[in-house]
Amino acid sequence: MAERIYALLILIIVFAGGVGCMTQLNVNELALAHMEQKYGVPFEYVAPWGNNLSGTRSFIVSSETLPGQEILVQIENYRQQDMVILDNYLAVKFRDETVAFLQNIALSVFEEANVFYEVFMKGLSPDLTADATLNDFLADTRVPLVIMVEVNEYSFSSKDDAKKLAETIAASEAHFLLTIVVVSSDVFGTHTRDTLGQQVIFENFVYCASIRHRGDGIEIEWLSRKE
Repeated sequence: MAERIYALLILIIVFAGGVGCMTQLNVNELALAHMEQKYGVPFEYVAPWGNNLSGTRSFIVSSETLPGQEILVQIENYRQQDMVILDNYLAVKFRDETVAFLQNIALSVFEEANVFYEVFMKGLSPDLTADATLNDFLADTRVPLVIMVEVNEYSFSSKDDAKKLAETIAASEAHFLLTIVVVSSDVFGTHTRDTLGQQVIFENFVYCASIRHRGDGIEIEWLSRKE
């Protein structure tokens, strides 16, 4: 199969008259062929994604290996010879495992906590290969995990708990943007990711911490409510 995909790549470039002259269709076909060669499974173009006004072209693909899931493909410098094809296939593949991993950590710190995590729509590091593990994905430095954790106020003993949660996640070498929202017990467990975010916007929380870890230490900012 690799030989067939390689031949397709050559044909696309030759008949397009070089990378610099490629049409949108040819660029998309090149990216799809690259994806198939990289992961060993077929992909199907679904729709464009984003405005595509910069030097990066983005679109959504699907795969039978991840039914019903949207996979992002990004082609950086697609008008140039040095174009780079990125994707978030592994983020989609490991989504459920990532949620379980984070949920287990949260429950090791708080008696009652809910984790909200969704795949970030940005291409991962091109160094990640098809045989990458969950730990490899978590340690990717290009795209941080964006996490929200809802905590029942009765499970929250002190602000040190937030630091402990962040340090435990960071021990996996994951880079992340973490929001911890401590809510009253009467509303705990009723939120979605979106409604929990609204509680932060409207300052309807008991405590709220914004935490960042990008390899240069952990930064914690406690948000205050207007009285």
